[in-house]
Amino acid sequence: MKLKRGRLNWGVFFIVLGAVPLAYHENAVSASTIGNAWQLWPLVLIGIGLRIVLSHTRAYFVGGLVVAACLGLLLGSLFAVGPQVGCGHAGGPTAVVSRDGSFDGPAQVELQLQCGTANVTTSSDSQWHVRASDSANHATDVTSSPDTLIVRSAGQNQWWTDRGDNTWDVALPTSPRSDLRVSIDAGDGHLNLAGANLASASFDLNAGELHVDMSGAQVNTLSVSTNVGSGSLILSDTSSVSGTISTNVGSLDLCAGPALGLRIRSSESLASTNFQSAGLIRVGDAWQTPSYDGATNKADLSVSTSVGSLTLNPAGGCK
Repeated sequence: MKLKRGRLNWGVFFIVLGAVPLAYHENAVSASTIGNAWQLWPLVLIGIGLRIVLSHTRAYFVGGLVVAACLGLLLGSLFAVGPQVGCGHAGGPTAVVSRDGSFDGPAQVELQLQCGTANVTTSSDSQWHVRASDSANHATDVTSSPDTLIVRSAGQNQWWTDRGDNTWDVALPTSPRSDLRVSIDAGDGHLNLAGANLASASFDLNAGELHVDMSGAQVNTLSVSTNVGSGSLILSDTSSVSGTISTNVGSLDLCAGPALGLRIRSSESLASTNFQSAGLIRVGDAWQTPSYDGATNKADLSVSTSVGSLTLNPAGGCK
């Protein structure tokens, strides 16, 4: 059988493209290792050079394989952990902001991070607390009022060449009830919202990682969107919620409590899901847990997955 070289290159590309995020989610490689994959970009030039040098030999296809493997590795790393695009690592002084406050009624909370890491938890008192640092000495913008808290990276939407890494530690009160909106660009978000009392919660990720633990949280409406990155969402048995989940060019793990009635309406494009193997049954246009109708608490979700994967209750749980 004669193997077409073009198909061989595409085959290698897709094999590596899928192998990288698989290795990451199986803990075979670390996020830091995959995050440095971009440093191998010169291999593309080497592959092109090999293609030229070997063009009149039987080994001419080797250059194409090198290029295909390298491109698969680079794009696969985006699927797995996302890049730190436009994020500088400037040295020198670090700007530190420390703020505390409280709400006098239902509140609006917005967190807008560009470059870095946000750790968000619930507070042990009735106040909110923000501790933010920027390695490039740009002070994080914190705006507050009796019913509002807004935390923004300095120079929002301006990709400075000296943009540093942000490190945020934010603690939010469990009462009064709030609307929470989190936006992360080229960064990582780790949100442990145990006991939170939210009217709505919206999480948007563009390039990076997002991990949201809603165990024990009360939330009416939920929205999760990940683009070019990976994420995980944990819902407990008491998570009565409706909402939407969108995954584009990446992967998302969804962990649901065993007693939670879960119903998912799903649409996929070049994507994979495991609803049937995870124990859901098909009812009309939706997938749902067998005990959905009799469940005390229910999660009703509309899921859209494009060029990626959504895994329900993965082995080992959600990271």
